[in-house]
Amino acid sequence: MKKLLLLLSVFYFYQVNAQQNLVLNPSFEDVNGNLNCSFYGGQTIPITNWSSGSHGTTDAYSTSVAISCQMHPLNPQTANQAPRTGNNYLAFTNGLALTSNYREYIRGKLSQPLVVGKMYNIEFYVCLTSYANAGMNNIGLVFINNSVPIYPIITPIPLQPHVNYTGSPIMDRDNWTLLSFQYTATTPNLDAFMIGNFFDSPDTDFQIIGSGSYAEAYYLVDDVSITEAVLVFEIDELICQGDDLVLPQTSIDGISGTWSPAPNNQETTTYTFTPNNPIHPTYEITIEVKPIIIPEFDEIGPFCDKIPNILAIPTISNNGVEGIWSPIFNPNQTETYTFTPNDTKCVETITKTIIIDRTPTFDAVEPFCEIDLNFSLPTISTNGISGTWSPEFDPYNSQTYTFTRDSGDCTQQVTLDVVVYPQLKFDLFPYCKDDEYFVEVTASNFSGSDISSFQWMINNTSISETGSKIKLSDYSNLLQEINSIEIIFTDANNCLHTKEIQVLGKNFCNIQKGISPNGDGLNEYLDLVSFGGVDLKIFNRYGSVVYEKSNYKNEWHGQSKNGKELPNGTYFYQIQTNVGEQFTGYIQLTY
Repeated sequence: MKKLLLLLSVFYFYQVNAQQNLVLNPSFEDVNGNLNCSFYGGQTIPITNWSSGSHGTTDAYSTSVAISCQMHPLNPQTANQAPRTGNNYLAFTNGLALTSNYREYIRGKLSQPLVVGKMYNIEFYVCLTSYANAGMNNIGLVFINNSVPIYPIITPIPLQPHVNYTGSPIMDRDNWTLLSFQYTATTPNLDAFMIGNFFDSPDTDFQIIGSGSYAEAYYLVDDVSITEAVLVFEIDELICQGDDLVLPQTSIDGISGTWSPAPNNQETTTYTFTPNNPIHPTYEITIEVKPIIIPEFDEIGPFCDKIPNILAIPTISNNGVEGIWSPIFNPNQTETYTFTPNDTKCVETITKTIIIDRTPTFDAVEPFCEIDLNFSLPTISTNGISGTWSPEFDPYNSQTYTFTRDSGDCTQQVTLDVVVYPQLKFDLFPYCKDDEYFVEVTASNFSGSDISSFQWMINNTSISETGSKIKLSDYSNLLQEINSIEIIFTDANNCLHTKEIQVLGKNFCNIQKGISPNGDGLNEYLDLVSFGGVDLKIFNRYGSVVYEKSNYKNEWHGQSKNGKELPNGTYFYQIQTNVGEQFTGYIQLTY
């Protein structure tokens, strides 16, 4: 059902059963003659206190006639709509083409005349019929004296409606649409009314359904109500101390006025509403102000590592408030419970946490094989207890830590052992010895004998050697211009260790006979990389040291100790390796 609110002033519709409907036979149930099976052809209809308002032929539908009749509400060719209430309703049609001004009106009576100055609520329901091929607006109501004769015309009655619907055309054929108005009487002796379209077709907004030049808007009408607007307010007569208290300056039926005394939300007060228009009576209301009650209960617990001595939480507070707790009391864990009063008005809902505590528990921490600077000890136990650890976490050393909870009456402390295994320090050391090239694991803080076996990888290929060093010449088939040498082993704590170096070339432990640092990319420097770092001295033919360097790799390209270019010629070298071997010889320098 649609509701269209059409007000002469701002209006909020509110149904009040106590208000008297002034409309006689408002839903057309009282019949005073024979009901037609087909359309009506005159101004009288057999509905008590109702007639046509003009020479247009108003129709009366009833479920008491045969369903095949045109005047049966469920006949699909005419109305095709059940009565909103009861068994009967009326209908009126309107010709809306530019060349047609045909109008029909329904006319009803009031049980008493309207009182000048009083405000009235007007409502009735309409529904577009299946017979209609158009919908319109301008459905209005005009009050008249019942002595006014039926207008002898079939065009718009020359009266200005007191209320009128001016919205979009009403097109709903499936539901009853409520039209609602408010009117203040200004003329005496108005004891009847007419409903219909009081405007010419050019002044009416209509919408044709389908095609065609002729438009007929045929509407059903049911449940007509005209009631005196009375002082009705939506005011809560019981509030809580401190609640907002606003007294409306206009009643639900639109009667404005003032209240006295001023609103008071601290104590019970009787207020009087005095309408601005003295025709309306005053109105009194007493608003009770109740103090806010906070339910009070004895403390329960805490229960530290012991079974609670209660089976349930009391449901009546110390100050007499009855209610329920949720969730159901659980004697096995700490829980926050909510008490909801049976009477929630001005009684607060409270919560209570009952501590049923256990010793904090933590999952064991796996031993650390590597230093983890991002690790931190959990500050909440697995059973939901928060706290802090002391001392602060040390990622470098094994330690026993003590957990102290943040709060609560249960003060048990727990410890947690965290093992950080010693970090093995080692390198891969390449060197030449007896004209062979070796790569060996050199341990700083452990012995190679502590490791049961090593896994060596040459260029991502595993080899069979399991000792702490390998001789590369034994694996010449795996060597490339750039070689990746990797060692993998597991220590006594089952920690995995790995390290990788790169070794250039395939020919190792060779000392060049000459260098030619001329920029052609060949023999540009003395290359001793494969010896693993040596102490080098270069002598001229007079025995003077012209160049020397410790941990030498490939830095000499013909320069002297002070960086100047040495002349072409024959020079002599002395090499002391890291494994104790010594080599001497000559080298030719040519640019």
